[in-house]
Amino acid sequence: MPYQFIHYEGYGREGSTQTKTVTKKNGDKITTTKTVRSLLEILEEQERLEEACPHVKEPRKPGILYGVSPLEVLTLAEKWAETATDARGHKLRKDGNVCLVGVISLPRDMEDDFPKFAEDSLIWLKEKFGDRLKSVIVHDDEAHPHLHFSVVPRVGERFDDIHEGIKAKNNAKKDGQKAGSQNLAYIGAMREMQDDFSKQVAMKNGLTRLGPARRRLSRGQWQAEQAQARFFADAKAQHKAARKNGYKVGLKQAEEESKELGAKVGNWLAGALGGFHKPTTQAMEQMEKTKQEAEKKKKKADAYAKQAKEWADKRVSIVGNQITVEKSKTLELEKDLDKVEEKNKDMFKVINWYEKNFGKAPDNLPKIK
Repeated sequence: MPYQFIHYEGYGREGSTQTKTVTKKNGDKITTTKTVRSLLEILEEQERLEEACPHVKEPRKPGILYGVSPLEVLTLAEKWAETATDARGHKLRKDGNVCLVGVISLPRDMEDDFPKFAEDSLIWLKEKFGDRLKSVIVHDDEAHPHLHFSVVPRVGERFDDIHEGIKAKNNAKKDGQKAGSQNLAYIGAMREMQDDFSKQVAMKNGLTRLGPARRRLSRGQWQAEQAQARFFADAKAQHKAARKNGYKVGLKQAEEESKELGAKVGNWLAGALGGFHKPTTQAMEQMEKTKQEAEKKKKKADAYAKQAKEWADKRVSIVGNQITVEKSKTLELEKDLDKVEEKNKDMFKVINWYEKNFGKAPDNLPKIK
């Protein structure tokens, strides 16, 4: 069972070189140097500009899933940087972080599921970053299909407002904690982000949280998590089918009840009309009685029709509980399904978009916008 991959970090208007020396217990010193590229270099690679992506054998222009193109993000980030300050209130350095850039990928052997995975990922990104999310693009010219996303803080915000790891580390530093504790705070915050992505996106698309080696899971634990991932991957499809079936059954039952009651009302009216040969008073009484009965039956028929949705919802709730085990998850699934159903209305446009960018549209392609 494949596992999720999501990663992001900050980039500045200019690149930088960071040197770090660590002294081991035996007294040996190890020095490492890390080169951080500039935001422009990252965005040019995303844009697939010539000579910006030598690692890609046959580069293709990206598909824009949301927002603006990669190079347009640079303008937005530079504009934010003009008014931004660092923790001491000083003007932001050229190599200071101005944009959060991330990647979310799916294994190649699951590429037919990529449109749905991309849509779920986009929903998660929107809910997490709101209007700070400026661009989400699709690349399908490397080993695995993947998304790149770019996030820029709002005016008046600092960069750590959009990066929970850096924010947690800075807060730990303010509290006077040592470097080791600061790093643990960073790791803990990023682990929570990974857990949330797993719950909201990865598990529902058949991906586990991490591979067994990374967490030292036993074979039994790993197999159990694989089964859980498969379970949630199928849950939405099963729930959707159950929901549709529930509505169909409920509406059909209401329709049959309404027809039956309507036929009875019609028969009563026919009998009343035939009774006009009786004395006027008796006929009028009969008509009034029939009218009252008809009104009652009509109200009952309307009630059946009105209750159809309630019956269907009840069926959905029952089936949903059986699928997700926990009753609270049913509401979350229904919310996701409503979004998916709304996005499926323009299927032809989505297929054209996908074929234009990648030359192939998988079956059951959901709407991407």
